[in-house]
Amino acid sequence: MTEWWEDFFDADYHRLWGQWTGPERTEAEVEGIWRLLGLKEGSRILDAPCGYGRIARPLAERGASVLGVDQSQVLLAQAEAERGDIDKDKLGYRRHDLRTPLAENGFDAAINVYSSLGYGSEDGDISILSTLRKALRPGGLVFVETNHRDAASVHFARSGRLGSRLDDGTLMVEEPIFDPIRGRVETTWYWSGPRGSGQKSASLRLYSATELVSLLERAGFRFRSAHRGCSVESFRLEATDMGGRIGLLAERPE
Repeated sequence: MTEWWEDFFDADYHRLWGQWTGPERTEAEVEGIWRLLGLKEGSRILDAPCGYGRIARPLAERGASVLGVDQSQVLLAQAEAERGDIDKDKLGYRRHDLRTPLAENGFDAAINVYSSLGYGSEDGDISILSTLRKALRPGGLVFVETNHRDAASVHFARSGRLGSRLDDGTLMVEEPIFDPIRGRVETTWYWSGPRGSGQKSASLRLYSATELVSLLERAGFRFRSAHRGCSVESFRLEATDMGGRIGLLAERPE
């Protein structure tokens, strides 16, 4: 049986969801990641999954050596098309299922950005995090940035139908159904705009901050700190957005 994420990340995803993560947001996130992980020119970074290279490319432009890994051939092709003049020894891309170990290791840091956990089972997520741990050198750092249950619950409680208009005029409407017992949201996005209409569905496990830290520790990491998304600001479960997106910094023990 085909899992939903196997064909979700296609050209429509790049075109539509890419408008939610424009240049200003990307620049701010890359700066935050650079500072949080203490990166410098020559640092070896694993971006997994990397999507269409939104974070991988600017990290390489800063002088890091980056390997981007993803399961979507469509997004990897887009990443290659947008690599610019960066040499392949500084920025490489690989198709791989992160639930299985990589051949490469010895990375200084690994990043998992933009809600890439919770697609399948909890065991599957631990396997993904274990792959990242094994790819790091002893003492290497991992940074996981994602949505979390408290923020998502508040977001969904405001309305059962959530809409927004993208920069190109496309209207996107999301219809989520949250199951608080299973901790999963079954959601469908509908869109209509100058380049046509369509829909995509997904099923996501929404972990609490406590559960996310537990996953990291079960995968063999030592938790260090929690942040507001990809920033150095500390994560606090407060305000109307319940802290917003969460970024977790952890290390592979020596």
